[in-house]
Amino acid sequence: MLPVSSIGGEREVAHRCELRSIDPTSSAVRQLGDTLYNLRITAGLTQQQLAALTGGRWSRSHIGRVENGDVTPSPDFVEAMDGLLGGDRTLVQCLPGLLLETARQRSQRQWQRREPSTAPPSPSQETEDLDQSALYTRPGTAAHDPAPAASRPAVSVPEPSGASPSVPPASGLPPSGPSPSGPPQSGAARSGPSLAGPRPFSPPGPDPRALGFEQGEPARIEPEPKDQELRSTANRSQFLRMTLWTGLGAVMESVRLTLRVEGPAGGPVTHEQLELAVEQYARAYWATPAGVLFGQVRQCRQLVDGMLDQRQPASRRRHLHLVAGWLSALLGNLSFHLGDYSSARMHLGTAWRLGQAAGHNGLVAWVRGAQSMVELYDDRPEEALRMAREGQALAPNPLVRAQLASWGEARALARMGDRRGVLEAIARGNRAIESSGDDWSPGGVFSFSVGEFEQYCGTACLWLDLPEEAKRHADHAFELRDTVAAKALARLDVAAAESQLGRPAEASQIGAEVLQMPAEYLIDPIVRRATELAASLEPHRSLAEVRDFNERLASLIPSPGEPRAASSASER
Repeated sequence: MLPVSSIGGEREVAHRCELRSIDPTSSAVRQLGDTLYNLRITAGLTQQQLAALTGGRWSRSHIGRVENGDVTPSPDFVEAMDGLLGGDRTLVQCLPGLLLETARQRSQRQWQRREPSTAPPSPSQETEDLDQSALYTRPGTAAHDPAPAASRPAVSVPEPSGASPSVPPASGLPPSGPSPSGPPQSGAARSGPSLAGPRPFSPPGPDPRALGFEQGEPARIEPEPKDQELRSTANRSQFLRMTLWTGLGAVMESVRLTLRVEGPAGGPVTHEQLELAVEQYARAYWATPAGVLFGQVRQCRQLVDGMLDQRQPASRRRHLHLVAGWLSALLGNLSFHLGDYSSARMHLGTAWRLGQAAGHNGLVAWVRGAQSMVELYDDRPEEALRMAREGQALAPNPLVRAQLASWGEARALARMGDRRGVLEAIARGNRAIESSGDDWSPGGVFSFSVGEFEQYCGTACLWLDLPEEAKRHADHAFELRDTVAAKALARLDVAAAESQLGRPAEASQIGAEVLQMPAEYLIDPIVRRATELAASLEPHRSLAEVRDFNERLASLIPSPGEPRAASSASER
């Protein structure tokens, strides 16, 4: 970026225009706009000249709309303007407030849209039962919302030959669900709503336009309705990546300051803040590199450990066990995504014991699902199946049973080649989702949705060598999921299905798209799926598309198949 002194703009602009006063009571987007305007005028530039300095990434009209507070700018825009205008991070410092304001407005819109006659529940309305504690959020506010009835997918696996007629077929997911006694259908007849195909995968990269940001566009007042939600999702993800890491550190600072007031044993405010910290970590999970988040979660758990050294009433000690259990579950999941399976087993084992001590079946069941996932990826499907079924027996509601039936049981059975067992598990999970009603779901990474269910069904079909079924489920999962990692895994399943269908060029192109994502977000499951795809494409290595995919994979992963970890095992 050029410093202001070398821009060479028309200095008389500063004399013609007066600087704006920054009103601290105005909205964050307006304060940022006024700050941008003042920096531009001080630099002696017109909006057109500033737009030219960006190389066409942003238009004059877009800069004007940001200055007027009419649009929420992307973090890339803010970073670029700060550098071009010599803001000395003045604009960047506005981003955390802008994030909070955007999140608050989005939350208000969601409540108005979903429950127009009901205000968000106050803290006094929350139940005191730990199984319904604030570590869980209502489905209406969870990060992964169930799909609306019109878009709920048909979950299906072809009926294996000789299947017992008593086994109900997997079916679609309308609000009341189809009749379980309906005759099984095959192929596209069970595929649910017709899709025009998935949107191209657009992982976060250096070009913000690939994310759908409103940059470098001709002037227009409103985006097309079809694009509006996509732009909002892209902006939300980018805001989190740019500002959430600093916010995570501030979470621990607030808890420590509260401890100074309430004493080393903590008090009611400290306990409330610890629950909020768990929610924050869970919701930041997919927007933060695993190595970064690991350190923050570990610090929080260390603080809880210190509080447990103090004398505590029984109810507060139980609550600290619960908080420490969820934090340990996060550390276990993060270790798994970093490719450190030994540490993952250790942390998840701790989470399991803490969940038992707290008497919280929701935590215990989720941990069994995560343990099942570790065993599955470590080529121990029998152990994965055992843990998934143990978790289902402890699940506090149908939604958790549906998660474990697909997340652990169906995929473990698919690895074992048990087609009938996969069908039964998916059908059981489908019925559980239909009966879940208003079941509570943990927030962020702990949540479960129809899109996630579709994704696990697709992977199971893929491992059963059912590429057409796998591709249909994976395409629908890509449409429903809203995190980069989940979309990447769905697209890799599509690529693997294309490879099984004898289309190596298409499979390679899809895989190469996925590998465009930044290396710090390439979690271990993505690396393993990409490596498995490369192995399936080996007979076609002479194709140009396959060579390109292999070269991209080799450039990102020096030794494919080896565990990836961002920090030493001793730090985990």
